[in-house]
Amino acid sequence: MKNRFAVILTLVAAIATGTLAGTFLNNPEPSFWQRLSYGVSMSDGDYLFDSVADIVPGAPDSGAFKAAGALVQGTVVDIEPGIAFASDDSAGGSAVVAYDSEAAAMRYASLVVRVDKVLAGRLGQGYTDGKIRIQVEQPVTTTLAELKESMGTAGTGLMFVHNLAERQQLLGRPITDATQLAYAQSVYTPIGEGLFVEESAGSPVIAPLMDGQRAAQLLGYTYVSEDGEAEPSPSPTCDDLIDPCYTPTSKPSATATSVPAGGTEPANSTPPSLTTLRTTLVTAACAEGTAVDSSSC
Repeated sequence: MKNRFAVILTLVAAIATGTLAGTFLNNPEPSFWQRLSYGVSMSDGDYLFDSVADIVPGAPDSGAFKAAGALVQGTVVDIEPGIAFASDDSAGGSAVVAYDSEAAAMRYASLVVRVDKVLAGRLGQGYTDGKIRIQVEQPVTTTLAELKESMGTAGTGLMFVHNLAERQQLLGRPITDATQLAYAQSVYTPIGEGLFVEESAGSPVIAPLMDGQRAAQLLGYTYVSEDGEAEPSPSPTCDDLIDPCYTPTSKPSATATSVPAGGTEPANSTPPSLTTLRTTLVTAACAEGTAVDSSSC
């Protein structure tokens, strides 16, 4: 009787363990980028550029859009508090508050990125000890502690960046507030939402700051929604009252991967690898004369 009871307990434990393991496997912890990109919405289709080649340092202006200051390959090694505002006023008139204050309505964290290589353009102020800090909005649903816990899945990526203070100066909107200026001089902003990340070695890149359709349009693959249905890439449009229209740049197809209105959708539904995308972007930088390593051209 005792042996039968022991067997029953063993079976119950095995079933319970299997059930818990299955639950864990079916509901894994969100990755770093899943946590950080929570709330990224579908774009309204108002784009200021039509190709990743338009973001490459040295590319001519595409309407109101200006290219990035630098293209780097880097590894995300940490995330830190950045700056917080009392409101989400996009005009920049909101007061700065303490990062952990209950009065903070919008928080920008700083991705600490070890720069493995500058591929094109140059890094300006705020590049110290081989690292830069990239400004990203912290979702209200995610804490810095949770993001730090998932840092192991942050990976490495290709990043179009510009020092925030230099960018605002370039756009004719210089920062005059002393506190905000000191912050802006210390951080970089991602240009065109252009962070393309390899979460694990050899995996296809993701574009965590973009919605899925926009990423597919720029990287040249068919967007497949969560229900498994392939969807056409959005056609770039603009509103002259808000943002001037971009100017199509007639880039070579090897670097201009977006699909023009009425064009043919790419057959591939898989994003490129980091290596493939790096080759594409360096080729574009060579065409603009901004590649750091001329031997790669």
